[in-house]
Amino acid sequence: MGILIVTMRLNRLSLLDQIVLALVAESPRHGFDVAENLATDEALSLAVTVRRPLVYRALDDLAAAGLITVARREPGSRGANRVVYRATPKGRRVNTTWLNSVVSHPRDARIELLAKFALRSRRGLPHQRLAAAQRRVFEPIAAALSRSPSGESPAAALVRRWRRESVTAMVALLADLEKNGAGGRRGASRSRRTASAKG
Repeated sequence: MGILIVTMRLNRLSLLDQIVLALVAESPRHGFDVAENLATDEALSLAVTVRRPLVYRALDDLAAAGLITVARREPGSRGANRVVYRATPKGRRVNTTWLNSVVSHPRDARIELLAKFALRSRRGLPHQRLAAAQRRVFEPIAAALSRSPSGESPAAALVRRWRRESVTAMVALLADLEKNGAGGRRGASRSRRTASAKG
């Protein structure tokens, strides 16, 4: 099950804005098409869950920001015209920068980083460079969580251990992705088994 996105804006694009922009940058789309892609894409739907009205709000905000523009209007299934948007050059630049950027905190890996990997996979983009950069961000965090302060309470120790093991697992997965590509060790093993079976 994906994670429900609630949009928040502090004079910058929200996570949902970036995801919607990425889908429109792939190909001109209307709001229903964007929502359908979010709901039916196997990887994206595991990472995020988005209510359709939020998709239309994001499209309005992206258009107001000059990141997408109307490409055409076409008849909808219920009679009303659907507005098809395309990304502007500025929108493509903004979204490419986002797709190539790391997240600063491990809590953002669960949604934002996974969404980036899913969207990059849709475009056939390699993951190794982003995985390596993200690993270098998380490694110091994992190391810091390994140091126990004196007088730490059992409850605090539990929370720190939980966070440490979570971040350590992320670092290991990123290292595997950096080395083996999108499939990782399991994907590579599965590919070899499939190739052997075909041979």
